[in-house]
Amino acid sequence: MSSVATARLACVSPLFVEQATRMERDDWLSYFDPAVVLLTGGAAAPQATNILQECLEGSILFSPQSTAVCGPHTINGVQFVFAPTTQVLVEFPAYEHTDLDPDTPTYVVSGLLELDVDTTTLSATLVGREEYVARLASDRLDGNYVHISTRLPANYHREWNGLTVVGCGADAGIDGTPLAALDCRADGRVLTHELDRTHLGIRALDGVGRHRSQQLREAGHVSRESIADANRDTLTDIRGISHATAERIQNSARAITHGTIVRESDTPLPNGKPIYIDIETDGLSPTITWLIGVLDGAADDGTYRSFVQRDPDEPGGAIEAFMTWYTDHAHPRPVVAYNGWTFDFTVIHEHITEHCPHYETDWTSTYRFDPYRWAIEEGNAVLPGRTNALEDVAAALGYERAETGLTGAAVARAYQQWMADRSPATEPDWDRFTAYCEDDVRALAVIYEALDASGRIVSDGEPPRPMSETTTQATLSDW
Repeated sequence: MSSVATARLACVSPLFVEQATRMERDDWLSYFDPAVVLLTGGAAAPQATNILQECLEGSILFSPQSTAVCGPHTINGVQFVFAPTTQVLVEFPAYEHTDLDPDTPTYVVSGLLELDVDTTTLSATLVGREEYVARLASDRLDGNYVHISTRLPANYHREWNGLTVVGCGADAGIDGTPLAALDCRADGRVLTHELDRTHLGIRALDGVGRHRSQQLREAGHVSRESIADANRDTLTDIRGISHATAERIQNSARAITHGTIVRESDTPLPNGKPIYIDIETDGLSPTITWLIGVLDGAADDGTYRSFVQRDPDEPGGAIEAFMTWYTDHAHPRPVVAYNGWTFDFTVIHEHITEHCPHYETDWTSTYRFDPYRWAIEEGNAVLPGRTNALEDVAAALGYERAETGLTGAAVARAYQQWMADRSPATEPDWDRFTAYCEDDVRALAVIYEALDASGRIVSDGEPPRPMSETTTQATLSDW
């Protein structure tokens, strides 16, 4: 799949910038690696602006109440217009003649739009929209525009009478609200990424909270790197840190710092060549498993197959096709899914029982393996991601995701729309969706192969161990 030009915007509240330590700010910028930093909210923030100007190297800084950055910019091949005032909107016809390609989507970034929610009537008003639309005069424009507001929450996306409005995180980084970044693509799609503030600096380490991070800093351990390389005795000298806790903290530091998996036990991985799977459904309480992506082989060159059910009136089609293939070609090889015991394995079993019960014994006799459960829940390994989400862990191991412009939630919403209205306008882009699923299973294979390389114990001649159907995985508290 060809790469799509993308520019990343890191969104942060002025209060976070003012309160964070220099290390937290540097870590936040390093994690998101943005082309543009947006100060959220609508008020002037001179102190935060001054702090960021000392930290930034090559990134553009936009503050909604400053005209320092204003008008059209092309960043990493993506078109932007920064609009600190409504007067900038008046200039759009001129921009289309001189600075913008009307055939390419343009992102308009401002602090001019805000949401007012009436909790009594359960209605919402986009404050500032009337003046915004009047100044923009979109009926005289040829281009396609996406309007990003620094005063709207992250993951906000709505059409307001032809105005596509996206939020970037008005309170990003404060009061428990995650820090956010937007990937603005040249095809007009926006992907939102979030990172909890507690995953910055040494607080990103397993077992390190606010109090313990302060203790570590006072003892001279101010970075993950210093903790990874420290003599462990210097950690156990700190009040309240036992040898076991010191080992856990240091292993976490080594995993994140070096981008590697740190094994903590001799518990073996399953024997046999695995089958990697990922499923797509119509939501978190699924009525249909409409896509099962399967990777047979290595992450880089294994064979990928898709079992797709395009007709919602036949909800068992993809499940039966997958099980037919598996029993004919892959049984009893281990089936591997990330977070599988919380979602994939459970959903597949339920839908086999409902739509093709003749395969239930084949499924329940299969060895199903969940790398998340094995590493985190059972404590067998420390994963190197800033979080333990699939994409974070795979990225930390060096995997570069494909440019599909999709998220799991977006895929589910698209299929829901298709179920409600099967028309050409709502039909999913099947090729793009299967590519998204393939990307997930190849990322899964990267993680599994790294676990395997970190210290495989089971010999190749040993048969797979059965797993009881009653085996379950607890809810992932940090998912």
